[in-house]
Amino acid sequence: MLKRGAASGVDAIMSDDFNVNEYWLKRGREGAIEEPRYAEYHRLQEHFLFDILRKGQISLRNIIELGCGSGRLTKPLAEHYPTARILALDLSPDQLEKARCYCAGSGNILFERYDFYSGAPLPGSGYDAAVAVEVFLHHPRTLVRSLIEKVSAISLYLVNIDWSETWPWKTPDHVWVHDYQAVYAEAGLRSAAFVLPQKIEGMQQKLFIASKKMTHEMVHLLELAEQAASVQDAAQNATAVSGAARWSEQLQRATAEILELVPAGDAFILVNDDQWGNEAEFTGRRVIPFLEHEGRYWGPPENDRVAIRELERLRQAGASHIVFAWPSFWWLDYYTGLKNHLQSSFRCLQSNEQLVAFSLKMPA
Repeated sequence: MLKRGAASGVDAIMSDDFNVNEYWLKRGREGAIEEPRYAEYHRLQEHFLFDILRKGQISLRNIIELGCGSGRLTKPLAEHYPTARILALDLSPDQLEKARCYCAGSGNILFERYDFYSGAPLPGSGYDAAVAVEVFLHHPRTLVRSLIEKVSAISLYLVNIDWSETWPWKTPDHVWVHDYQAVYAEAGLRSAAFVLPQKIEGMQQKLFIASKKMTHEMVHLLELAEQAASVQDAAQNATAVSGAARWSEQLQRATAEILELVPAGDAFILVNDDQWGNEAEFTGRRVIPFLEHEGRYWGPPENDRVAIRELERLRQAGASHIVFAWPSFWWLDYYTGLKNHLQSSFRCLQSNEQLVAFSLKMPA
């Protein structure tokens, strides 16, 4: 089995027992959802991206998008740059088909399947910019570094939005948090970093624009980034400590409540979007992630039918409780069928600002 930290190419596809491509192909087949809790933040991302590109005076006539998924960013790219040629790449045939449907009517987009780990050259050349939004975080550093080098050979600018600070909780198997300015520097690129004006669930994202050539536009971007950073640093430093402290306190309270609710020796389903990383604290109890695939967290379900089916499978296998943690309260708004199933079939044991918990034992 190939491991994390391997040299390059396909060697980087595995992380212990985790296969990056297998995960995303399966998620594509299952219909990975656009979580509604992120919709407003994604609009902010798009507005911020296009605003900085405009202020940076970057002209975009030929664009390559890496990891387009279902076309969330592809469509606004085509709308903002209607005369540009856009090549949108993704690994998943299922996601590409969704993107084609979502972007139907935009005649300036070509969709193509591409595997980052294949070693094949990227299609085309002479791009003004390569765009990747929340893409690099799903790949180990070795792959990201080699991909950046390949992209910089065919594109003047490389633009990405991602996290670049350590998360206050455990990252899922499919997430790596990178120091992008360091990676760009190693690849021989200059980069400007812009802090997004709003955090999401206590996590900060940044927009990075990198280039091998110190163009007039790049100099202007670096000046803009320096000006913005001096304004934002003071405000962010003041809130960072208090946010981390609140998270830690809430996690401790939630853990104590679960230990009180779930008897020792029981197995329970924990719905927390895999954000805690403290499973060892539930001594004598087996924690089951949801969704679960071969014992690992497998992301949110496509729909209520899948959610209820998996709930009942785990209940029949012995799970005595299901607990929704506060980072995942959005489930109870989005999956109304699952919520109704739980409320009509099982007893709610706890509902507060940390947890919503149900006993999975059928009433007598």
